[in-house]
Amino acid sequence: MNFAQSSVPEKFTEAIMNIASRLALIITLLLAFAPRITHAQPGSTDYSHATTKIIQLRGNLTLLEILTKEDLNHVLILNGSEGLLLVDHPEAVASPIVKKALEPFGNKPVKFLIDTHWHYDHVGGNEIYGPDTVIVAHENVRTRMSAPQKVFWTPKPIGPAPDNALPRITYKNSLTIHFDGEDIELDHYATAHTDTDSVIYFAKANVVHVADIYDGKGSLAGGADILGIEKSLTAVRDRINDDTIIVTGHSSKLSNRAELVDYLSFLEKTIDDTRAAIAAGKSEVDVKSAGLPSYWAPWYAPQPVPNEGWFTASIYESLEHTNHLDQ
Repeated sequence: MNFAQSSVPEKFTEAIMNIASRLALIITLLLAFAPRITHAQPGSTDYSHATTKIIQLRGNLTLLEILTKEDLNHVLILNGSEGLLLVDHPEAVASPIVKKALEPFGNKPVKFLIDTHWHYDHVGGNEIYGPDTVIVAHENVRTRMSAPQKVFWTPKPIGPAPDNALPRITYKNSLTIHFDGEDIELDHYATAHTDTDSVIYFAKANVVHVADIYDGKGSLAGGADILGIEKSLTAVRDRINDDTIIVTGHSSKLSNRAELVDYLSFLEKTIDDTRAAIAAGKSEVDVKSAGLPSYWAPWYAPQPVPNEGWFTASIYESLEHTNHLDQ
């Protein structure tokens, strides 16, 4: 008997092909809609080949840029007559790089260290400078650093930090530091990238550090609550002027009010469109699959608009209150 010509094998072969096609489709969908994990993991950054760049901002404000193959980190430096004030510091293992960059300032003591939020790649200097430096942050930074944090983007708990690495001065809504003739104001507007975010204004220099709630032209900033990011950035937009320099947590470029205005216009429209999609019965998968609308084109030009479905899904989750606030 020639089994190749039998009707039974033909049906069997057809069934196998159908199953294979369905499996391929399922795998494709799973890959397409899998959660986008963009967080580097604690201890994964190799600083042995890091490069640094010093960017003069205004007056006595300088920005140290530390570039590795995994990430780009910033340390903002205020060079005062009595010492230094720093904003953020990458992981503690990067301290030799930071200390070397501080040498041209005359080996001055670090008087203040401000944490923009609790994430490990921003508070690494706390354990280095903590014993002799006043660490300042939002009250939730101290709360989170005082206990193990189990967050979805890393398999191992983070913390707790040693006592001398905890912020010694905290605030709830707003705080001002007067140092070396500069007025440094810290404001917490909302749960945004995290529930610990500070926006830091240097009033006389007309510089604002927004950390990870904004990443500058051609990029997106996500986190715990996109609606909180919108609220915070709206407050920044309304506070600053056309001459303000905007410093971010990880972008290789400085930003300005004009770019922030553009970003907010695209973000607000996308939030409105997502709200309408939810009202029309669209699911999170639908919104994620659709990705960024074409009106984002000016933000990415000359590059094409990427899908960035993770971002539209984050907006959906913020509107539906299914977002991860504990991050």
